[in-house]
Amino acid sequence: MRVLKEYHAPSSASSDGVFIPPLLYFRRMRIIRIVVIAAAATSLLAASLTSVALAATFNPEHILDDVTLRRYDAMSYAEIRDFLDKKGGLANVRDIDPVDGKRKNGAQIVADAAVRYHVNPQYILALIQKESSAVETNVPAKKQLEWATGYALCDGCARASALAQKYRGFARQVDAGAGWIDWFFQHSAIDASLRRPGITYSVNDTFVTPDNLATAALYSYTPHMHGNLLLWTIWNRWFGDGNSEMQFPDGTLARDAKTGAIALVQAGKFRQVANPAVLASRFSGIVPVDIDHDVFTGFVQQSPGRPVRFADFSLVRTEDGAIYLLAGNAKRHIVSMEVFAKIGFNPEEVRPATVADLADYADGDPITAATESATGELLQDEETGGIYYVADGTKHPLYDKALLAVNFYNEPIGRASTATLSAMADGDPIRFDDGVLVKAPSDPAVYVISGGKKRPIPSEDVFLSFGYRWSNVIVTSQKMLDLHPIGDPLSVVTVPQRLQALAK
Repeated sequence: MRVLKEYHAPSSASSDGVFIPPLLYFRRMRIIRIVVIAAAATSLLAASLTSVALAATFNPEHILDDVTLRRYDAMSYAEIRDFLDKKGGLANVRDIDPVDGKRKNGAQIVADAAVRYHVNPQYILALIQKESSAVETNVPAKKQLEWATGYALCDGCARASALAQKYRGFARQVDAGAGWIDWFFQHSAIDASLRRPGITYSVNDTFVTPDNLATAALYSYTPHMHGNLLLWTIWNRWFGDGNSEMQFPDGTLARDAKTGAIALVQAGKFRQVANPAVLASRFSGIVPVDIDHDVFTGFVQQSPGRPVRFADFSLVRTEDGAIYLLAGNAKRHIVSMEVFAKIGFNPEEVRPATVADLADYADGDPITAATESATGELLQDEETGGIYYVADGTKHPLYDKALLAVNFYNEPIGRASTATLSAMADGDPIRFDDGVLVKAPSDPAVYVISGGKKRPIPSEDVFLSFGYRWSNVIVTSQKMLDLHPIGDPLSVVTVPQRLQALAK
């Protein structure tokens, strides 16, 4: 546990000095379970990766600059109020300011603390979100407000301690969190217990040399890489250039670790999956990667795609009257109502859609009177045991039963004679869907399928940085792997030298 020495109140403080800590304990940020938050702070090198972010890059030695952190006039009260109204319900919170004793709303508490200590109100807002998520909560809970900036909490400290209780409450937390920054700038040169610019420190097994007072202050307040990375991510999402150069391969399912929301990465966009039925029908065999809530939200806001609204094999009618069967990533036009009736589709199952809703679907083969099986089926050879996907009179072999769990999860398998199957035309073998992790039995190399290609993952650090889990790697035959042409390897420059430390 790290301790800071006492600092003194400015002249405007109340007589009991409630906002001045005799000791400042550092709060340990929750350890982020999945390392995608770390990857969000890096520059991914492979140009063929799906780009889902912009140009900003996390620099652990220069998180914020001194002038920016001290810009107390960066937002007016009206701008803070408007910002909070758009984000959640924090502007409506009311509490007593510990310095002047006046009852104020949340926006005024932040604005006054910013001016009082010459601290950027944007930093105060990002700090609150980092520590309690209260900014983006419609009705912040009591616990969120009582410990809004994580002040006076520490590794192993109890909230019931006398010190913690002294700073419990929204206004006290905001005042102390902002006041501490001002105190740091005044005492950093004379207090050896503080982290200072130009001195190298080990932060989560990474050597970091803060190059300014602002960055040193952030590591002094939160002496953990992931906590400061989270602060930078929030700041950059709200007030900067957007998310870092975070890029996922096409076909990745990303899951908000807090809310459980799912998005499909496709063509550089985060396409949110509309409901569990869509997820179960289209992506049941793909294991999502968990992403920190703020990072997930940032991607969705910066690179939004059309939501994935329709379950597999949905029937939809667009505004021009055309009816389509949606199968995977393809839309198949049903050429006439006569064909619709012949195949046996139910008119009551047709859902309305727009042409824009279907823009992300490729054009599949039209469904005509000659179409034998519009939805396709799995058939197993009664003699050889071989399994095929049969559609429109063409059989497509499955070289590995692992495909059943990924591409055809829970789909029934019929039986057919060898003679019946031999009479069908031969089609291309079925390949793994995008987003699947695969390897051969005798080769340690791991690949992710993206755009139909197998993309090598060159190291454990790269593997972990994308949020992948070893338990999700499918061991398949070399024959099956060879169906997928080789693609560009995934590549990442990691911020922490040992990403595994953040994944625990």
